Amino acid sequence: MANPQVKTPAPQVAPKPATPQAAPTPQAQPKSSGITQLKNMLIGGTAGTVATSFLYPIETLKTRIQMQSEAKVKGVSAFGTIKNIYKAEGVKSFYMGLGAALARQMLFASFRIGLFFNAADYLKQKKKTGKLSLLESAGASISAGGIAILTVMPFDVVFVRMQAENSLPVAERRGYTGLGNALATICKKEGVSTLWKGSVPAVARAMALNFGMLVPYEQCKALLAPYLGYTYTNYIISSGIAGFGASVCCLPFDNAKVKLQKQVPQGPEKKLPYKNLVDCMAKCVRNEGIFGLWSGFLPFYSFLFPQTVLILLINDFLRIKLGISKIQQRFIPLTQLQLSLIHI
Repeated sequence: MANPQVKTPAPQVAPKPATPQAAPTPQAQPKSSGITQLKNMLIGGTAGTVATSFLYPIETLKTRIQMQSEAKVKGVSAFGTIKNIYKAEGVKSFYMGLGAALARQMLFASFRIGLFFNAADYLKQKKKTGKLSLLESAGASISAGGIAILTVMPFDVVFVRMQAENSLPVAERRGYTGLGNALATICKKEGVSTLWKGSVPAVARAMALNFGMLVPYEQCKALLAPYLGYTYTNYIISSGIAGFGASVCCLPFDNAKVKLQKQVPQGPEKKLPYKNLVDCMAKCVRNEGIFGLWSGFLPFYSFLFPQTVLILLINDFLRIKLGISKIQQRFIPLTQLQLSLIHI
């Protein structure tokens, strides 16, 4: 009788070592549609409004410091200005013009953030790479910033004037009681075109802000992706870098915009102090020095840095929750983060 054959187990093959993987890319996004584009606009406006609500007192402080610098007040400091505002005008003065600021921010952020991500999503889907080049990021951010500010200029003029109201001599105060009253008074006494007064520096500021904020954000996310993946850890670090970039790029134009929008006729001839953006910035350098263009950097950075971080994180969080974009994981472990940072 034949012996049954004994099956011997097949020799095990050692697993091949893992090969290095390419840098991660964002997961496929749903095809852009009118609904998705509308969502991007609403998400951008929501993110901007929430951030401004928390940080508006710092914006008021920044404006006051810029005005003191222009008037050549010596010994100006953020803490001293806070003390003087509180002592002379009370807590409510820190929120002067908040209504106009929120209305402005809802429209402004809807366009400058929403239009950028609409363009970014379209380009990423067209290229099928999930990434934007530096030139594409710059073009999308600058275009979105310019279009956005032209839509909200009336609110911009009103909220700058209302912030500066209590710091003007009593004879020069305009006495606005609110957003509606300010818009009506300006149209009646100065003409509708006044609502777009200072549009050139405002457009320059908006373009610089969007460029300094969104280009570093998108580029940093892509550069950090091989080490951190597309995670909230990556987004937080990238948004922090974007906050600094936005402050440096934007502040010189912000200083000029504020001065042009709040200027009033002076002297017997009722002549305005500044002719245009170039004249304003030139006189600023001549009277205050080159660093006068960055006057009020500390309060401006203290406002714009957390605002940028909040806007970008809220924006990406809502885009993920509404299914517009995807994320690989929420956060990476601390040990993995430490190793990732070592290898950057």
